[in-house]
Amino acid sequence: MFNPDLQQVAAEHIDRAIFGTAPMLCVIDAAYGDGSAVAWLVPQLHNLCAAVGVKTKLDDAQLKQLAQMIRAEFGYLKATEVMLFLWRLKSGRYGKFYGAVDPMAVMIALRTGFMPERVRAIDEAEKEKQRAWRESLYNDPNRGPMKKENLEKLQQEGKI
Repeated sequence: MFNPDLQQVAAEHIDRAIFGTAPMLCVIDAAYGDGSAVAWLVPQLHNLCAAVGVKTKLDDAQLKQLAQMIRAEFGYLKATEVMLFLWRLKSGRYGKFYGAVDPMAVMIALRTGFMPERVRAIDEAEKEKQRAWRESLYNDPNRGPMKKENLEKLQQEGKI
C-alpha cells in the first residue's frame, strides 16, 4: 500500500490527500483484518522517528502503542491524510521534539494542529461547491433570474 516515501506526494497534492479515494484507517482494518491499520502505521511512525533529530527514538512497543492510539482516535482519517500529517510534523509545522519523540506530542499535534487545518480545507471545499451550485442555478435558463420568461421580459423592455 502507501509506503512512507509517499508522504511527500501527499504534501505536494493536498487536495488528493484530503479528498481522494485512499482508504480510511478503519476501512484498512475492515478490508485486511483488525490490526492492519496499526501494522501500516508503525513504519510510517518509524519513518518519523528516523527523520527527526532527537537522541531518544521510540522503541517497537511505543511505536505500536502510538499507532494504536492514532487508529483508535482518528480511524476516520484516510491513509493519505495521515501521511500528510506526518510530513507536516517532520517539517516542523506543529513544533519540534526536545530530546525524544513524544507520543503525546504527536497526538496533540494531530488533534490541535492537523485536524483544524483539515476541517478548514473541507469547509472551504464545501463552500466552494455550494457557491458553484448556486451560480449554476442562477445561470440556468429554466430557473432563477435567467428564467426564459424573465429573459423575454427584459428583451421586450429593451434592457438586453
